[in-house]
Amino acid sequence: MRPISLVDCMYKIVSKIMSLRLKKVLHKVIEGRQLAFLEGRGLTDNVLVVNEVLDEVNRRKTSCIVFKVDYEKVNDSVK
Repeated sequence: MRPISLVDCMYKIVSKIMSLRLKKVLHKVIEGRQLAFLEGRGLTDNVLVVNEVLDEVNRRKTSCIVFKVDYEKVNDSVK
């Protein structure tokens, strides 16, 4: 381990404790229709929902507005 990695050790411990406590009540805070940030649900589930919505719009021959969010830019990534 590098010595610099120990600098934020206390913050890591506190954030882990807070996340474990928040996990117990997170299902009450996040709405049931939301697909991300809940255990057993993932961002990739949104693709299935969008496909179903677009199929329904095409079936009814109605108009709708769809926008795409680039999840790669939402999450910090290092290349």
